[in-house]
Amino acid sequence: AASTLPPLVMARGHRIGQVAELPLVVSDGIESMTKTKQAIDVLKKLGCEEELKKIVDSKKIRAGRGKMRNRRYTMRKGPLVVYLEDNGIVRAMRNIPGVETACVTRLNLLKLAPGGNFGRFIIWTQGAFKRFKRVTHAVSTPGMLRMARTMPRAQMENADLDRIINSTE
Repeated sequence: AASTLPPLVMARGHRIGQVAELPLVVSDGIESMTKTKQAIDVLKKLGCEEELKKIVDSKKIRAGRGKMRNRRYTMRKGPLVVYLEDNGIVRAMRNIPGVETACVTRLNLLKLAPGGNFGRFIIWTQGAFKRFKRVTHAVSTPGMLRMARTMPRAQMENADLDRIINSTE
């Protein structure tokens, strides 16, 4: 929900001034792209050119000993492209600095909110956006998509243990 609110996305540092609307949903045709040049052109047409330039400019040499441990550079995170089927989109997007891809059925909290900061700029394909509701509502209706998983219940209803121990009853 935080990735749909422009103030939260902008507060995280994303440059979304040229983006038409949030959430940014594009057609399923981009899932069949296989070339990085095509992917860059699509991202520029969507209004992400300023965002991509900011990411490339953010590449800095890491402070400390990480330089010697094959973690020489640090770079900002860019947009996350969420897709339904990989028909070449991962291959097209993997060489663009800062851009990450994720399948809608295998979304990860660390990719949605890196560093614990919510409000990441997410680009959805239409199929992924439709499937997302089924994935997230699977917890409340077991067996819908995630094979009858239910949320764990707390062992105690009242978590104030000191009050229970020190009570007179």
